[in-house]
Amino acid sequence: MTAQSGLLRARRVLSLVHGLDGDSVWWDGGRVREVGRWTDLDRRVPREVSRWELVNSVVTPGFVDSHTHFTSWALGRDEVRLAGSPTLSDAIQRVAQGRPFQGWVLGQGWDANRWDRPPTRWDLDQIPYPVFLDSLDVHAAWVNSAALKAAGITPETQDPPGGRIVRDGAGVPAGVLLENAVALVREVLPSPPADLLLAATGQAQHEAHRLGVTGIHNVEGHHAFETFRAMDSRDELRLRVLFHHPVADLEKLVREGTRSGTGSEWLTNGGVKMFLDGSLGSRTAWMLEPYEGSRDRGMPVTDRETAAQAITMAANAGLAAVVHAIGDAAVRRALDLMTGAPRAAIRHRIEHFQCVHPADLARAAAEGIVLSMQPAHILTDISLADRHWGARSAGAYAFQSLLAQGSLLAFGSDTPVASIDPREGVFAAMERRAGPGDPAWYPGEQLGFETVVRAYTESPARAASVAHRRGTLAPGMDADLVAWEVGDEVFHGSGQAFRAGRVLLTVVNGEAVYQL
Repeated sequence: MTAQSGLLRARRVLSLVHGLDGDSVWWDGGRVREVGRWTDLDRRVPREVSRWELVNSVVTPGFVDSHTHFTSWALGRDEVRLAGSPTLSDAIQRVAQGRPFQGWVLGQGWDANRWDRPPTRWDLDQIPYPVFLDSLDVHAAWVNSAALKAAGITPETQDPPGGRIVRDGAGVPAGVLLENAVALVREVLPSPPADLLLAATGQAQHEAHRLGVTGIHNVEGHHAFETFRAMDSRDELRLRVLFHHPVADLEKLVREGTRSGTGSEWLTNGGVKMFLDGSLGSRTAWMLEPYEGSRDRGMPVTDRETAAQAITMAANAGLAAVVHAIGDAAVRRALDLMTGAPRAAIRHRIEHFQCVHPADLARAAAEGIVLSMQPAHILTDISLADRHWGARSAGAYAFQSLLAQGSLLAFGSDTPVASIDPREGVFAAMERRAGPGDPAWYPGEQLGFETVVRAYTESPARAASVAHRRGTLAPGMDADLVAWEVGDEVFHGSGQAFRAGRVLLTVVNGEAVYQL
């Protein structure tokens, strides 16, 4: 990548550094030179430097999405899209119109909480291909009989540890797989060719730039890592990628000497990702007490001993633990297991941290654990949380309460579960309502605009141990920045004002990678 020089005039530059806010930013050689007033900088900056006068914009550091499944999102843009499907019959119709990929019909985004009955294998058996459909939360899969046959799943197949094969009254697999049972079919899916994965990821990178995203913390497997590495070697990677490897690769990573914080300017090794529970949408999030009106507490998907051994092995080898925990029981176990663990070059972190018991509210801050949270999930979780967690929802997405304890919150999307568009997350964190006219959900947890911006910029940099280089706009910092066309209403609590805005310019390493 060729670093360029530039001078940008805006309505306001939100540098996030006290005393440096102005209306203009000047960068050179990929680094910020100054933040100040246009009347001063325009006079001093050489005439040959590229200039942008976007006087209706607010400039922020580049947004970093702190939890993505980026290549899955990239490939899924060409798969059957079921998000928002209002009825089961509508979903079936969408799947029937899907194009097969290497002999399978693939899709993502179904949410049976909206339908009059759960989906079954038989709903999809008129399709002449095996079908595999990830749920919206990616913790369940809906498949047809051909897919079950391809995976060798029969009535005699036992549920795997940490997973469940949903069955009918006669014990016959009904076509829905939960948690670790999803892997029974996923492992027989065709792998996308490397050239297809590379092309799709490159296109998705451009879309991320269009939405103001300059970096990601990615959680995927070997094929995704190799794709980013290939892009890096070709000088095509235009996102700052912190890559969290799956726990299945832990022994290999230790054997090869991989450490958190190592890598290149663009692709850095993060930690090792493991799951402790499922999700709210699939009612597999592991809770201390049963879901409202039931005896079901969800499920742990990894037993305590296995998780403890993995965290210890990773930490002793210089690898951060990256632990998925959504229910309050899983959150407590994650905190228990990570307390006192040796430190790596980047902090240990808990992904999602959606529901926390009041007794555990201060523990992450005390241990320096990063809380990687996804505000956009609020937009779909409000009714589910109230229905299934009841009063415990007071501890769900408890942003203000966690910040008051000193916790480090790093915001992201969990794409493809939610849109990678950060405007959705900013709106959700500021307003905590499904739509502009709805009442705020636990309004005491609403955040102001600058606080949300920090959670998308400065906090991810701190989580990746690169805050000395990124996350704020100050002299010497990397020139990763975004100009947003948005009104000053955002500074007075209107998340909708930001949601309705748009990106005018995205700059990475001093290069304009997107311009409206």
